[in-house]
Amino acid sequence: MTDSHKSISPQELADYLRRNPTIFQSHPELLEFISLSDTRSTSSLLERQISVLKERLLAQKMQQAELFQNARDNEEISNQFSEVISQLISCTNLSEFASEFPRTLRHTFAIDQVSIKTSQSVTRRPSEASGYEETLRRLNNNRSMCDNRWPNNVMQLFFNDDIMSAALVPLYTQSGQNPLGVLALGSRNAERYTNDLGTAHLDKLGLMAGLCLKRLQPQGVRG
Repeated sequence: MTDSHKSISPQELADYLRRNPTIFQSHPELLEFISLSDTRSTSSLLERQISVLKERLLAQKMQQAELFQNARDNEEISNQFSEVISQLISCTNLSEFASEFPRTLRHTFAIDQVSIKTSQSVTRRPSEASGYEETLRRLNNNRSMCDNRWPNNVMQLFFNDDIMSAALVPLYTQSGQNPLGVLALGSRNAERYTNDLGTAHLDKLGLMAGLCLKRLQPQGVRG
């Protein structure tokens, strides 16, 4: 004899309700038998639904607020980079590039230390060759890198001892060509430049600075 009153599991019931979300509209009398309890009291299905919807609405509002904030942050960063690039374009000689460009970066982005090493300057200082070569090995395909675990010879090439994280930006003019130099942005905060940061803005800055550097270099040393 088969059991005509075979019970169903809670999971089967849940799946059925998901497939038939209007079941309580078709059979409102079922609401009489539903009890939802929490630590305070027994609440109705409608009250619990309203509570869930409020929570979802709050989560959506928070997500929207975060997206709007990210958009505002990106817009501000873009505007700041535009100011820096405008300053780059106005440079008329290497001395101005070497002094005003780093100063503008420090002021605009509140960076603790900014340093530039060019391939030409390193050839005149053999003691810097090791750190510079190590830097270039890590900047593959002229892509910038952020990290708080740079080797000592790289950090000593660009910064003082109190810098805890850094972004290194190759100064290049065309993809695939060796960079003319490296721009280094250093922070005393170990969490500012970590290796999970995006570098799209830095890569663009490296290209613009590289083009400016090439324009200002004496004809005999241009790459």
